[in-house]
Amino acid sequence: MGLDEADRPVRRARTVALLAMTPAPLTTAIMPGIGLGRESDPTRMILAAVGIAAVVIMQCLAHYRSVSGPFARDGDAVRTGHRPPWIDLAFGLTVIISIPLVAPLAGDRWDSWAWLGGSVAGALPLLFRRAPVLIAGWIGLLVAVLVIGNRVGDPLGYGLTAISIGLTVAFMCGLPLALWRVVGDLRAGREARARLAVAEERLRFARDIHDVVGHTLSVIALKAELVERLQPVDPERSSTEAGELRRLTADALVQLRSTVDGYRGMDLEQQLAAVRDALDTAGIGCRVELAARPPNPAVSRLLAIALREATTNVLRHGGATDCSIALERAGDALHLRVINDVTPRPEPSARAGTGLAGLRERFAELGGEIRAGREEGRFVFEARLPAPVGSAGS
Repeated sequence: MGLDEADRPVRRARTVALLAMTPAPLTTAIMPGIGLGRESDPTRMILAAVGIAAVVIMQCLAHYRSVSGPFARDGDAVRTGHRPPWIDLAFGLTVIISIPLVAPLAGDRWDSWAWLGGSVAGALPLLFRRAPVLIAGWIGLLVAVLVIGNRVGDPLGYGLTAISIGLTVAFMCGLPLALWRVVGDLRAGREARARLAVAEERLRFARDIHDVVGHTLSVIALKAELVERLQPVDPERSSTEAGELRRLTADALVQLRSTVDGYRGMDLEQQLAAVRDALDTAGIGCRVELAARPPNPAVSRLLAIALREATTNVLRHGGATDCSIALERAGDALHLRVINDVTPRPEPSARAGTGLAGLRERFAELGGEIRAGREEGRFVFEARLPAPVGSAGS
């Protein structure tokens, strides 16, 4: 799966991690490779070469899968890399099969499999996280090394070889993989900031609605209960209270519309200030260039709505690191352009484009148009309004 433009730093980090881990599987083959040259039996040499190559290839594949694939969230933890189960199984079987293939290499003149087994042991913590798997793997490899070493009369030498190469490989792979996981944590933190910015804006709107109409709705509920109780015993007073209830309901509706219109009526400059704060909270760089000004409040409000929709999409989809906003006059039209460096992920058709479709309808009523799509690796949102709208007043 291809990476978006905003994922270039992630792609570079993955490449650096892979390059830094490349010496580990190469190190695995050093001493067994020398052992091939010291072996006089061609059959043994061929079998050992197959075993060595299989282990090195599986080690390379396992390391690659450890830093490949998109970042994913597992509960509150961030994990990177998605190794299919067959890779772990194939890796284990390859190591087991390599014992009879490589252990006899060069007889008692060269501890080839001690080196190979130590390298595998050093890679285990990078491939498996569960302690039981690690402990079982280490014990199994240590037993194999000691048994082979005892067969040639040097269990201590074989053991020390395995331990030293294991620590070396663990260090060679551990640091780049740890740095790669830090990249995953930073990426998740950036996406979380973007989601938080959207959530805070929604919470602020909900709080304002509650503060404005909450008390009035409580009074309406009490009035309605009073009317219900008075209806059988005092119809005249019940009628009076019903009229009061109707007035309170009308007032609540006016208050609600006023609050919503206050959000909708935010002019372009106010919306720009809110957008800058939201993008800054989400860790997204923002550049603004106003080469033109809305000619009247109606145009300013409509452009503010378009800007809010565009930047909400930037925050909702996450992953962006840079966003530019420009308002300019081109011929007889005003153009608002919002450009960010990540392409929104496709959504199910039932959910996709609701806000954008409504915005297109509003602009179409005034002879304008909305365009949104990918251009040269970036996502471009453009709102255009013809000049006659600018002189039409509000």
